[in-house]
Amino acid sequence: MKLCIILLTVFSLTLAVRADSGEELVRMLTHHPLSDANQDGTLTEDEAGNYFMKTFQKKRPNRGTGIGDKSLIDSYEARTYKSMPYRLLKPLKTETDQRYPLIISLHGSGGIGNDNRSNLRNWNGIMAQEAWREKYPCVLIVPQRKPGGIWGPKPDDDRVKDYYVRNDLLKVFELIEEIKKEFPIDDSRIYALGSSGGGIGTWNCLVARPNLFAAAIPVCGRFDFPPEQVKTLIDIPIWCFHGDADQLIDVKYSREAFAMLSDQDAVIKYTELRGVKHNSWIQAFRYQGDNEEKGYLTRYSNDRCDRSNDIWQWLFRQHKP
Repeated sequence: MKLCIILLTVFSLTLAVRADSGEELVRMLTHHPLSDANQDGTLTEDEAGNYFMKTFQKKRPNRGTGIGDKSLIDSYEARTYKSMPYRLLKPLKTETDQRYPLIISLHGSGGIGNDNRSNLRNWNGIMAQEAWREKYPCVLIVPQRKPGGIWGPKPDDDRVKDYYVRNDLLKVFELIEEIKKEFPIDDSRIYALGSSGGGIGTWNCLVARPNLFAAAIPVCGRFDFPPEQVKTLIDIPIWCFHGDADQLIDVKYSREAFAMLSDQDAVIKYTELRGVKHNSWIQAFRYQGDNEEKGYLTRYSNDRCDRSNDIWQWLFRQHKP
């Protein structure tokens, strides 16, 4: 189960090889000679990524979109940054002298691929609706992981030590800086959100760049950080969601995250969804208040938490000081 959780964050490798990544590729080839698909004696990042996915993920990439309406898909402009596919949603209208929030939306294992479509998940359809865009004008980035990497650092786990795995959040952070050059972004309102592997990635975003983000929504993700890293998150508003019947990522991770951050007097609210399995993003990104009858209940770490019931109203109310 632990390995399955790790591999929910699997993503892709790009073509540019750093010195340290070159060493990792050599080591992977030594321990896993079948990863060299064309058997030319040299392991490329794409070969390493495909073999890693085939070995661990055991699912085909490009498994389809979470959006059924093609017009909503087409609302997102298809782009590429250094071989990483991503989608961009712009404000319906750009006003002079106005700065816009920026949202980073991270998919889970269902979005892995290179089609620049599978990365558009269920909640991206909500954000593409015209009424939503009129109410919440913003810039939205939806990067896609190709086979073989993760939204964060390589896990310290013996089972993956001989594999080449790249931290592709680094490329996402680079993309954020490029987008800030192109659009008038409000630096005090940069948000991260995602579900499953994207929920894990959302936690990793906060730990990696705590001064960058104004708020975050990690959904059914895994939280496993030492106390010294948790201390850097105490002033970032977080709304965490998890289904208590999640069969892939145990609800204990979100419970422990809430408990640990609450002990540090962090600004976190946690909504647990009774009877909901791994697809808790369906409820999370439509959330408009607790339902005691269903067992959808929110807990608050302290009085500093914004108690807005609507998930989107809450998000866009958050600003960095």
